[in-house]
Amino acid sequence: MKHIFIIILLWPLINFSQMPDTCFTENEIISQQETLISELENIIILDSVEIMYINHKSKLLNDNIELYIEREKYLKPKWYDNKFIWFSSGILTTLLTGKMIVEVVQ
Repeated sequence: MKHIFIIILLWPLINFSQMPDTCFTENEIISQQETLISELENIIILDSVEIMYINHKSKLLNDNIELYIEREKYLKPKWYDNKFIWFSSGILTTLLTGKMIVEVVQ
């Protein structure tokens, strides 16, 4: 039991000890920084292209909205879309059907 307790206490020291450091030469550091700079420049270019695309897209969407507004000015309801006509024709149909049923029954 005493050995197991010692192993449990020493296990973190063995497993989590410090790894050996890696030392880079000056040329390696410079080459890594140059590759990082080139990658960042590519990212900047891609970001600017994406911003241009978003601006163009928003301009097209605004133009589309303006066209819809212009179209709505020219669209007016037709004469048969009047609610009063449909309401009164429904009442007349109901009255005439009722009158016809009463005459048939008598």
